[in-house]
Amino acid sequence: MFREFIDALRKRPLLTQMFDEMEQMLDSGLEMYRMISAVLTGKEKLTEETHDRVYEIDRGINHLQRKIRKQLVQHLIVSPGTDVPISLVLMSIIKDAERVGDITKNLLEVAEAQEGAFREGKYDHQFLKLLIETESLFEPTVEAFRMSDKDMGHEALQKGRNLAQECDALIDNLVEESLVCKEAVLYALTARYLKRISLHLSNIASSVVMPLHKLDYFDES
Repeated sequence: MFREFIDALRKRPLLTQMFDEMEQMLDSGLEMYRMISAVLTGKEKLTEETHDRVYEIDRGINHLQRKIRKQLVQHLIVSPGTDVPISLVLMSIIKDAERVGDITKNLLEVAEAQEGAFREGKYDHQFLKLLIETESLFEPTVEAFRMSDKDMGHEALQKGRNLAQECDALIDNLVEESLVCKEAVLYALTARYLKRISLHLSNIASSVVMPLHKLDYFDES
């Protein structure tokens, strides 16, 4: 189905524009994530400029989502009965891209609450690993979407699945620990946010390999 989607896009300038804007949403999400990950891993200092830039990018993602949504509705009104599957795929993907931006912004709140990077806690090394692995999921997801590459899509799906399971296992371990309240809360929130980012990216990758009615359900047995 997704190959048909790409072929159709090449013949329809408006849909091509929306496809490009969708890629822009994903690229912006990656930019946000890299900035916050750099703070949480101690590579960069947390600054007011970081805060302002993250919120600026998020507003841009939200603007693009509304723009694409409006264009899709107008397109279907003007051309009823045509491009419905393509439009529904795009509608699903922009939802996930927007959620990636929002949840990444939540990670900034974690960084602000702990005033920067993870430091000397028991689980810090595991979170540093998860932050790096989650970042490495963005590019293959975007590339699979851009190239409609099923093999890359399957790889991104599996990686996202594995990351989500790691986050769940980490949360289970945290439940059994006796940690300082603030530390426990920030750990749990970070694990939850990384899980949700991984799954939303996986949902985007699922558009390359799944039929329309199965989007978002790749992880069900």
